Amino acid sequence: MATLVEFRAKNPEYNDMPDVALADALHSKFYADIPKPQFYKQLGLVGADIPGSEKATTLPSQPISMQDRIMGAIETPAIIAGQFGQMVATPLAKMFGEAYGGYGTPQGKEMGQKAAQVTSQQFYQPRTETGPDIVNQLGKTLSALPPTLGSTGSTLNAVAPAAIGQVRNMVAPAAASTQQRMAALLQPKQTAMMGGGAASTDEALLRQQRAMSQNIPLTKGEQLQSFPIQQFESEVVKENPELAKSLIQFKEGQKKAILSRFEQLSEQTGAEYADPTAYRKVGSLVDSALVKEFDAKKLKVDKAYQAARDAGETKQVVSTAPLEQWLESNAPEAISVPAINTIDAKLQQLKKIKNGQVTIDDLEELYKSAGQLAEPGKPSGTFMKQVKGVINDMTEGAGGDLYRAARTQRAELGNQFENTYRVAKLLGTKGGYADRAVALDDVFSHVVLDGSLEEMRTVTKLLKKGGSEGQQAYAELQGQTVQYLKDQLTKNASGQLSFAKLKSAIDTLDREDKLTYMFGKQGRDSLIDLRNTVQDALVKPPGSVNYSNTGSVVLRGLDKLAAIRFPLAKSAADIVKNRELTQKVEESTKYNALADALKGKK
Repeated sequence: MATLVEFRAKNPEYNDMPDVALADALHSKFYADIPKPQFYKQLGLVGADIPGSEKATTLPSQPISMQDRIMGAIETPAIIAGQFGQMVATPLAKMFGEAYGGYGTPQGKEMGQKAAQVTSQQFYQPRTETGPDIVNQLGKTLSALPPTLGSTGSTLNAVAPAAIGQVRNMVAPAAASTQQRMAALLQPKQTAMMGGGAASTDEALLRQQRAMSQNIPLTKGEQLQSFPIQQFESEVVKENPELAKSLIQFKEGQKKAILSRFEQLSEQTGAEYADPTAYRKVGSLVDSALVKEFDAKKLKVDKAYQAARDAGETKQVVSTAPLEQWLESNAPEAISVPAINTIDAKLQQLKKIKNGQVTIDDLEELYKSAGQLAEPGKPSGTFMKQVKGVINDMTEGAGGDLYRAARTQRAELGNQFENTYRVAKLLGTKGGYADRAVALDDVFSHVVLDGSLEEMRTVTKLLKKGGSEGQQAYAELQGQTVQYLKDQLTKNASGQLSFAKLKSAIDTLDREDKLTYMFGKQGRDSLIDLRNTVQDALVKPPGSVNYSNTGSVVLRGLDKLAAIRFPLAKSAADIVKNRELTQKVEESTKYNALADALKGKK
C-alpha cells in the first residue's frame, strides 16, 4: 500500500484536503475492512489523534527541476515589478483609506489598513521557489548601492511625494464618487454563491448534476447563479476577447452541446425524417398511414354490407317519418346550411322513385350522401352528423344478423375516423374542392400543437394500432416534436439561442400533459431538465449583461495609477489585470460544483 505522501505525489488534485480527511475518505471507500489505526499506520500518518491534526496536510517534497530553475529566472522581472508596484500603490491605498475614514480616527486607520492589504494582494505573486531566491540574491548584491529605480536615477523617496501629489490632485474634484469607490473596495467580497448557505450550495449541485446528465457544460457563474461572476463572464468576452478566448470557446461548445442534446433526444424516438424543414414529409407519412388504415377498415365494412345485401337483409322497407320530421324542424337552418336542403331533396326523390317504399339500402345511400356533404369544423359537419344519427336510429333492429354486424363495424369506423374532428379533418377535403382540408405542411401542428390532449389521442391511437407504418408515423411525430422545440430555441434573427420561446413551447405542451403522453414520464422529465439547464446557461440576472465599468475597484484603481507618470506603473497594472482576468476565466470554464463538494469545499 502506498503511503499518504506517495499517494499525493501521484494524485496532486487531492493536495488541498487535510491528511485525516483524505485518509478517512480512502478508508471508507477502499479499505473499510482494515482497522482505522492500522490503516493510518500503513499510510505513514502519524499523530492523527492529536487535536488539530485533522487540518494538517503533509505534501511530498518536490525537487527543484531544471524547468523550475529556468522559470524562476524568467519570472524574476515580474517579481521585481510586482514588489515595486506594491511599494508605490500600497501606501497610496492606505492614504486614501485613512483620508476618507478620517485621519487619526480608529475608523480611518482600519480603512487604511484594509485598503493597503487588498491592494498589496493584487500584485504579481511568485509561482516558483527559485524566482524569489534569485531576487533575494540580487537584493544582497545591490544592497550597497543607493535605492535607485533602474535607469531613472530617482529614488523611491524622491518619486513618492510627487506621485502622491498627482494622485491627490486627480481625485480631489470628485471626492464624493471616489469615497463611494473606496467604500466599495473596503466591503467584504461577496461569496461565490448568492445566499451562501446550504440551500444555495445544494441548488448549485443540482444544477451541475442536471447539466451533466444532459451533457451540457455550465460556467462557474451559471452553476452558482452568482450575479458578480456572471457579470464578469459577460463583460470579459467583450472587453478582453484575447484573454477570454477559452471562455468564448467554452460558450460556443456549450451552444453546440445544447443543440446536440435535442438531436440526440430526437434520434431516440426512432424518427427518420424529423427536422425543422421536414414538416411536409412528416405530414405525408401521417396522412399515408391514416388513409391506409381507414381504407382497410372501410373495405371490411363494405364487404360486411355486401354480405347482408346478398342475403337480402337490406331489402326491408323502413319508415322515413323520423327523418322527415327532423328535416322539417331544421328547415330554418337550411338557409345557411344548404346540405340540409340537399338531403331533403334526395329523400323526396327516393320516395317518388320507390313509391314511398324506402328500403334499408336506400337509407344507406342517403347515409353516404350525408357523410360526403359534411365539412369537419363547419355547420354542415354538425348537421350532417345529426342526419346520420337519425338514419342509424331508423334502421336500428331492422334487417338480419349480417346487417346488424355490418352496422356495428360501420359505427366503429365512424367513431374512429368520421365523428372525430381531428381525424375527419385530416382525411377530408375543402368543401366542393379536391384540396386537402389540412395541408401536409400543417399536419404536425394539427395533431400535436393545436388540439387538446384528448383530440391528439384520437389520432395517435390510430397510428399506434396501424401496424409498422402507423407506428413509424407516430415516431415521426415524436421526433418532430423535439425538433419543433429546438426550432423555437434557434428561431432568432441574431443567431442567438432564445430561451423564452423554448420555455413557452415546452410549458404549453406540458400544461396539457402532452409531453408525458408522447414521451412517458422519464422522457418528459428529461425534456424539463433540458429546459432548466438551458435556462441556467442562457438566462442571466438583470444587470449582469451589458453592464458598464464592471471591473473590480482595485483594477480601476490600477488604471488610475497607470496614468501617473512614474516608472513601471503601467506594466504593474497590466500584469495584475491580465493575471486576475486569466485566473477568473480559467475558473469559469473549469469549475465543477460537484467536484468541489466531494472535496468538502463550499
